Amino acid sequence: MSCPKAIEEAVEGLYAAFSQYPLPTNTYPCGGCHSPGADDMLHAAPLRQLEWKHLADYATDALLVWGDLDCFKHFLPRIFELLLTASDWRRGTPTPEMVFARFKYGEWRTWPESEQAAVEKMLQAMWETILSNPPIESGYIDVDQWLCCISYCENSLTAYLDRWLKDERLSSAWALSSWILGSEIAYTGAHSDPPVWEDETSLPEIQAWFDQPHRGAFWNGCAEQYAQLQRWIRLPEVITKLQRAQLTCGNPDMEREFETAQLCLSGARSMKFERVYKKRLYQSAYWDSPSYRLY
Repeated sequence: MSCPKAIEEAVEGLYAAFSQYPLPTNTYPCGGCHSPGADDMLHAAPLRQLEWKHLADYATDALLVWGDLDCFKHFLPRIFELLLTASDWRRGTPTPEMVFARFKYGEWRTWPESEQAAVEKMLQAMWETILSNPPIESGYIDVDQWLCCISYCENSLTAYLDRWLKDERLSSAWALSSWILGSEIAYTGAHSDPPVWEDETSLPEIQAWFDQPHRGAFWNGCAEQYAQLQRWIRLPEVITKLQRAQLTCGNPDMEREFETAQLCLSGARSMKFERVYKKRLYQSAYWDSPSYRLY
């Protein structure tokens, strides 16, 4: 499938907004963390021709132990072009959450307005792509993962969630059911801090805690946004959205999908936790395995 026009335009907007940042002669990778030739990988080809084999290590460590903010802004357009458009995710490729965390570390809301606008356009293009695309190649878009990415950029997800509720397209309901049935969001409670070890009597409590579902580790950096999602997912309007989709989709398999998502929301707290798709708890014609891909 060709790249959605919104993504293409957003990527070009990144190149335009960050074109003023030249390639540094030395990007200064941490000598204790990277090999002596690590910097050479970033000089191996013109910016638009760099691939993950050149950028993966840098994208993971940028702003932490490799380069400054201007350096990151130089590579930013190509990194996010690969992240949003590449279909080949090989071992060693950084996860989307790892890469999007750079915005939080780089305090992007303090950047010039034109740069902020380019990042905002990218986030909006991502979200539109998630809401407008059907399942991909018998799999599903990992909505939980991409929501986490957005959370590393936005202190509040209200605008994205409001847009989701108002979107009447079937693809939007698909995204909702896949998120509910492909993540722990329906199972996790409001409190996720582990018990404190005091003595041997604490062991059963700690073991019981580990047996419970918990948000993915990347959400630890966006706890407030995750709490917002926990509240939102149980709004009556969310159930209503799934009910409408079930009644209007006109496909028995899809009806079962939307009904199962509703059952998961209403019964997850009283059910033994099993990641629905990973454990094949419910069979579906529409979701098999998650993908980093957006389309």
